[in-house]
Amino acid sequence: MEQVTVALIGAGRTGATFLREMLKYDYIRIVGVCDLEESAPGLQLARNEGIDTTLDPMEILALGESIDIMVDLSGDLCFKRKIKDYFERIDNTHTIIMHELIARLCISLATRQNQLVPTVHPEDTGIGY
Repeated sequence: MEQVTVALIGAGRTGATFLREMLKYDYIRIVGVCDLEESAPGLQLARNEGIDTTLDPMEILALGESIDIMVDLSGDLCFKRKIKDYFERIDNTHTIIMHELIARLCISLATRQNQLVPTVHPEDTGIGY
């Protein structure tokens, strides 16, 4: 069975909900979850599922092309630019960087919402600084 490998940066409210939904599917393999806060709900969920977790986002980025989709739910516009710069520096043209809006759309569809799940990072609208 073909699998998509996903790494998650930002395991707070949106990240935990996104992770919970993605764990329902055998064709999605979560390879790592990161948050700067030890108490982030998505970190605990990932640990309970035996998924590698870290407080250092560079550990996730170091997985490089083994990641098909890097989900950035950090809300940190400066970090978004660092992700892109890092992947460019290591010549990673494989990994797709997924924006929070797409994650919210996935959550809304998976949970059959009548409207888009609201953002917790309204300033996160573009490609970052």
